[in-house]
Amino acid sequence: MAPVGVWLVLVGANTGCLPTASPGEDRPSDSDPTRGPGPTYVAGGGWVAYNTYGPEEEIYFVIAGSAPHLVLEADGASHGQVCPAFSLDGARLASGEGGYGQQLPQDGALVISELTADGEVSTSEVIPLDGLRQQPCPIWSPDGRWVAFGVGSGASSHTWAYPAALEVWAFSAETREVRRLRGLSATDIEWSADSSQLYMAARNGIEVYSIADDETRTLDDSWGAVALSASPDGGSLAVERRIDGRVGLTDHFELLLMDADGTDRRVLVEDYAHNRGIGPVWSPDGRRIVFQGGGGAPLVFSYGETFTDGEKDEAIIVTVGDDDPLGPAGTQTVLAPIETKEGGGTRHWLPATVSWSPDSAALRFVGWELSEAGGPASSALLTVPVDGTAASILWEGPAAGPATSIPQNDFQSWSR
Repeated sequence: MAPVGVWLVLVGANTGCLPTASPGEDRPSDSDPTRGPGPTYVAGGGWVAYNTYGPEEEIYFVIAGSAPHLVLEADGASHGQVCPAFSLDGARLASGEGGYGQQLPQDGALVISELTADGEVSTSEVIPLDGLRQQPCPIWSPDGRWVAFGVGSGASSHTWAYPAALEVWAFSAETREVRRLRGLSATDIEWSADSSQLYMAARNGIEVYSIADDETRTLDDSWGAVALSASPDGGSLAVERRIDGRVGLTDHFELLLMDADGTDRRVLVEDYAHNRGIGPVWSPDGRRIVFQGGGGAPLVFSYGETFTDGEKDEAIIVTVGDDDPLGPAGTQTVLAPIETKEGGGTRHWLPATVSWSPDSAALRFVGWELSEAGGPASSALLTVPVDGTAASILWEGPAAGPATSIPQNDFQSWSR
C-alpha cells in the first residue's frame, strides 16, 4: 500500500487546511436570517449531523427545537465538507471533503473528527488517500475500527434508481491501512453488526467481504440485489432486488428477507416500483423497515432526474415481526405525503435519503420541495414521526435537491 498522508487541524487554528467552525459558532440558515445562538450540545444527546447542499457544502449538528450548529466549514463554494457519519459511540465523526477542477472531482480526502462533550470538533484529521479524487461518503463499522465508502462512479447494470461505485474501500481508523475492493459496481454497502464483514450490493449479487480473511465471496442466487440493510441483531438481511426485465424508468423490485448467510430467503414485499431509492433501512429496534415504492408511471425525465406523479415517491414502513401494533410481519403502512404548513399554505416534499431516530419513533428525511412549475424549490432536513403527527423542518436551503452519493450514503446521521 502507498503511505497515507495525514495532517492534523485544531479547531480555531489558522492552518489553511480544514476550515472548522470556531467553538459556539452558528450560521443563519437561508430560511431564518435572524436565528440566535444554539444551545450547548451533549455528546450522545440525539444530535443529527447533516451537510448543506450548494453553493457551499458544510456540516452542521442540529437537535430538535434548537438552531443548527456549524462544525465543519467549506473552503469556498468549490471545496466542501459532506457526508457526516457518527461513530456508534458518538465520540467521532467521519466525513468527506474535496473540490472540483475543470468540472471534475479532485483533492478527495477522508476526514475523521474527534468530538468534545459539548459538541465541538476538538481535532480533525484530513486524510488524503492515493487515487481518491471524489469526496468519500463513509460509514463506520459498529466497533469504530473501520470506515467504508464507494470510489468512482458509473451506471448500475441492474437499475437506474441507484448510481454505482466502481470500487469500495475499507479504511482502518487504527492503522490507516486501506483495502481496495475493485470491479464491483456496487450500489449499496452495509457493515455486519459484529463489524467482521462488509455487505455490498454489486454487479454479480451480494458480495461479502471478510475483514479477518481479506477475501470476498458472493452469496448464492443474489443477482439483481441493488440495496440492502442488516438487522440490528446481525441475524438477517433486508434486500431490495430488481425483478427481471428491461432496465429503465419503470424498474420493479421486491423486498426480501434472508439470513445473513443468504439462506432462508422469503419475499416480504412483492413487485413495487420507484425511480429513486431510500431503502431498505432497518429500524434500530429491529421491528420495522422503511423503503420507497409505489406503482405510478413517470411523467418526465429531465436533467438526470425523474419526476413522477408522486406514487413512486411513497415512503412505506413494513413490519418484520408478528408482535407489532401495525400488524403481523409484512404489513405495509404508507406514510402520508410529507407536508409542512407555512404562512397559511402547504408545502410538499419528496423523500431523497432517510434515517431512523435511535428510538425508532421518527424518520429524518432529506427531501426536496415539489413546487409548482417554475416556482422556487428548496431542499430540507425534515423530522417525520411514524405515528402520523405533523412533519417539521430542521434545516432548509436553496438547492433544488440533494446530491446523490456513490453509493447512496449521503444520509444524515444520528448520534445515540
